Amino acid sequence: MRLLLAVAVYLAVEITVLVLVGQTIGFWGLLGVLVLSAVVGAWAIKREGRRSMTALREAARRGQPAEAEVADGMYVALAGVLLVVPGLLSTLAALVLLVPPVRRALARRAAARAVRAGSARVGPSVTVVGAGGPGAWGADPWGARDTAGPGRLDTGSFRGTVIEGEVVDRRDDDRPST
Repeated sequence: MRLLLAVAVYLAVEITVLVLVGQTIGFWGLLGVLVLSAVVGAWAIKREGRRSMTALREAARRGQPAEAEVADGMYVALAGVLLVVPGLLSTLAALVLLVPPVRRALARRAAARAVRAGSARVGPSVTVVGAGGPGAWGADPWGARDTAGPGRLDTGSFRGTVIEGEVVDRRDDDRPST
């Protein structure tokens, strides 16, 4: 119910702003501003989206947690959605989200909040490293090394015991036998 009310208030404010700006600069001026903002926004999203993906790949390559990079990419996507929605307030919000320092600050806060919420619910987080590396304890794409001894893995930021196991698909047990 709150979401519906919030959307209704947003639409009323957006329409009011569009009417007021349209009365001030005219219909063609308003249309020009909306088209120009969409073009500039599309260019900015393309540019910032590439930068965000590069940062995400770099964090994955280094084996570092990428919560902030993922949140950053989500804010770029949100800016894209806001630019698709016709209106001046949504365009203004999208352009603010496309400013890298603003987006990074929001992304850091969102990532920290997500990590705190996740660790409060399920305890300490587990990071899987070394998948696909050559040999059981050889160097892998993320730089994990067996420097902590047998059964221990040291990646610099993650130190923990590696527990070997097997994934069992329970759905196989539920299938009728033929």
